[in-house]
Amino acid sequence: MLVAGFDPGSIRFGVGILKKNGRKISYIHSEEISLKNADFNEKMRVLWESLGSIYSAFPIESAAIEEGFLGKNVKSMNTLAKVRGVVLGSLIHQNIELTSYSPRAVKLAVTGNGNALKSQLNKALTMLLGLKDKKLGNDESDALATAYCHLLHVR
Repeated sequence: MLVAGFDPGSIRFGVGILKKNGRKISYIHSEEISLKNADFNEKMRVLWESLGSIYSAFPIESAAIEEGFLGKNVKSMNTLAKVRGVVLGSLIHQNIELTSYSPRAVKLAVTGNGNALKSQLNKALTMLLGLKDKKLGNDESDALATAYCHLLHVR
């Protein structure tokens, strides 16, 4: 089973793709899509096209996204909701189901600690996926962690 994990952002958008074969989970691909230096509509066009390219390159069967952090900044929450809408629309277009996980659930699945720091999450993923030679960005790491969490929960 090939699963995509997403870490939504309006400046950097994390994508991680993992494969589960029996009990073994393997790294396939990850990247950070840069969405800076453009107006919002252009950013969303770039995101839509980038996701389309990823779906064309990898036969994804399921997807997971990290739920947004509910802070006090309504404008930021609104922007991230729109980003998540583009992701959902792109997945509906591809007939791929999307599941959401809280940041705490993702951290708990990967590290065993729902309050783990980003550095701890990154280190745990590097070990779990055997990525000694790959430097992961924070958004890339969060996306892979979301995919990993999904693979542990999906039957």
